Amino acid sequence: MGDSSLIDLKPEYRVDGSCWKFVPVISEGFFNERPGHIFRHHLILLQLQLAVIFTLAAIIHFFLGRFYLPRLISEVLAGVILGPTVLGRFFPDISAVLFSEQSVKVLATLTRFGYLFFMFLIGVKMDVNLIKKSGKREWTIGTMVMLFPLLVTVMIGRHISIVVDKVDAQSAEYEVSFFTGVLMLTSFPVVAILLMQLKIINSELGHLTLSSALISDMVSLVMVNIGNYRVIMLLASLRVALKSLFLVAVLIVFILTVLQQMLYWIIRKTPEGKPVKDAYIFFVVIALLVVAIVGENVGLQYMYGPFILGLTVPTGHPLASTLIEKLDTIVSGWMLPLMSTYCGYRSNLWNLNRLPPYWIMFAVTFGFFLKVACGFIPAFCFKVPCKDATALALMLAAKGIVELGTFATNEEKQSTVTQEFTWAVIIVFIVAALVPILTRKLYDPSKTYAGYQKRTVLDSSINEGVRMLACAHRQDDALSAIKLLQLSNPSTGSPLSVYGLYLEELVGGASPLLLNHQLGQRSSSDGGRWQPIIDVFNYFKSQSSKPTQVHVYTAISPSSLMHEDVCWVAFDNLVALIILPFHRKWNRKGKLISDSKDLRDFNTKVMNKAPCSVAILIDRDRGRNSLIIDESSTYNICVVFLGGKDDREALSIARGMKGWPSVFLTVIRLKETEDMITGWEGMMDDECLRDIKHPSNENGNVLYKEEIVRHGADTSALIGSILDENFDLICVGRHSQCDSPLIEGLSAWTDLPELGTIGDLLVSAEISKPISILVVQQQVIEK
Repeated sequence: MGDSSLIDLKPEYRVDGSCWKFVPVISEGFFNERPGHIFRHHLILLQLQLAVIFTLAAIIHFFLGRFYLPRLISEVLAGVILGPTVLGRFFPDISAVLFSEQSVKVLATLTRFGYLFFMFLIGVKMDVNLIKKSGKREWTIGTMVMLFPLLVTVMIGRHISIVVDKVDAQSAEYEVSFFTGVLMLTSFPVVAILLMQLKIINSELGHLTLSSALISDMVSLVMVNIGNYRVIMLLASLRVALKSLFLVAVLIVFILTVLQQMLYWIIRKTPEGKPVKDAYIFFVVIALLVVAIVGENVGLQYMYGPFILGLTVPTGHPLASTLIEKLDTIVSGWMLPLMSTYCGYRSNLWNLNRLPPYWIMFAVTFGFFLKVACGFIPAFCFKVPCKDATALALMLAAKGIVELGTFATNEEKQSTVTQEFTWAVIIVFIVAALVPILTRKLYDPSKTYAGYQKRTVLDSSINEGVRMLACAHRQDDALSAIKLLQLSNPSTGSPLSVYGLYLEELVGGASPLLLNHQLGQRSSSDGGRWQPIIDVFNYFKSQSSKPTQVHVYTAISPSSLMHEDVCWVAFDNLVALIILPFHRKWNRKGKLISDSKDLRDFNTKVMNKAPCSVAILIDRDRGRNSLIIDESSTYNICVVFLGGKDDREALSIARGMKGWPSVFLTVIRLKETEDMITGWEGMMDDECLRDIKHPSNENGNVLYKEEIVRHGADTSALIGSILDENFDLICVGRHSQCDSPLIEGLSAWTDLPELGTIGDLLVSAEISKPISILVVQQQVIEK
């Protein structure tokens, strides 16, 4: 009975002689209420509304999601069904109970709060440094795609509304400018969500689109506020406009100075590796609410104050990531879908009993094509391929939750009639549905890194040397890769180029980053997390006695799209081999201490999409801490050769290591018969082994052996005997498409298909010896 104080209050009270009926927010219980009276409690009704809304939206998306339509479409359709178009038309009694006038006001208030927090989070996720890194191409596209269509469409649309539609000048200034202007804007959050949905945010086209959208959004922010003050000057006076402008400037300066310094103080007060205290989070939430209220009263739209406050939050750990972790779920998962559904609910298709005004038709047809053209032409002039330029222009013209939120929150302020609001929802609905479909038709991300040229160690030019990309999620990964790379034997005529890539998950941001540390690029967040890895690669370069070049990158992106950065760096730098860390880690005693499913999925995605050969390095040799080869110690390498392109690539990697006096290479070829040559593949295998088979001065540290095996059981036994020998590194091919009798029956017992049959045997849980394994997959050439 903790809530009895609410329930037991008198049912009515008298204020100023008027009788007001008191209705508790909560119910006394289903069985204690009279039939039908339970819906008079606002909290009960709100809970029922939310349950109906989200259940209906989930059912619709279950079907439409199969056609790759965004969830926004399902949410708007749910609102249309629950609104006056369907429920209110055919079941008015149910609609009157479920969506009473007072309850709809509660929903509208929630949507406004949701939009406020959404704009704040967008500011938090934005990395303003992305604007500083943008070049002439991004600035030209981002400015033209917004500025030219906005000015032309608004001016012509306003003229059409006055001359053709006979709209008075004041209404044209309000409604036409606002309606047309919103449709011509490019929204950074909408573009970022679309790129994430299409899974191309880490591609070159994704980076170009995101940078252009950010620049366009910032320019539009200035243009919109200039337009607002122009309206104030026309309808009020210059004095009022200047007063409002001064107060807004004071508010912005206060945010950029006082509040930003307090945010930095919160970060300084948070110990390294510790979460931000809840009290600080409460302070930030209170600050954004106060900024919204003050901004609304001084002439700045209520959502722009929180947006500017969000921009002042330093990206990354700890504050931005904590804010997103605590707020993003409830905002993106609850409040924003409610906004979409509310817009669908407010629209009424039965009111569309005539064609829309000519200025709306002009804005939708001419304006949209003009916007697409203004995105396509500068992109094409900057030598972006035709299909990619078209896809970029379409994505910059995309519409979504920001446009819906702007129309919904400004409906009363702009005196937007129901018919115009309905047309606005329909336009956003159609564009949001068509743009992803058309973009998928024009741009296929699966073919971005397709291999049309051979990029393998086997086919690398002797004069150009070998280019290798070593990926690292932590310092141990970099150390393991360096221990492998130092075994390479580059020469003056055949140098080694190493590209080190530190991979970090994007937390507290919407903009993925790819930093080239040779160019001095930095993120706005602290770079201390990747500095130890940079130091490992730089130390390797400084201590290497052979001709070696080292380039270090940092990629910050969502874990689900991190493989795109790896593929892009490899593609852009003509890399022949990508070295990936294994998803399992062992300690010095051979005990398994880490098994990451996310890292395993990442490795699989890279192997499926890489533009070159890929190797997974399983490092169990925790005892070797030296980064540079010591000629006083020996290093024994074994290549298990069954035949096929993967084994030939593994042999090519090992062949490059035999030049060190302290490195001893053993090649064990498994054969079914003594004279086993099976077609073209067999001939290529023999050709690859020719210089290994015959003794020479260059092969003084090379031992070649042949073993006869009949089936998979013999192969398994032989692998066990190899593990008993004193090898430090074993190189094998993946054999992803191999149906050789040598591994017959072993595939059914393979737990890790990304390692292949032999690789899976070598990393068996029963093995605890400190042996490193390198599983190699040669580049997959597109047919």
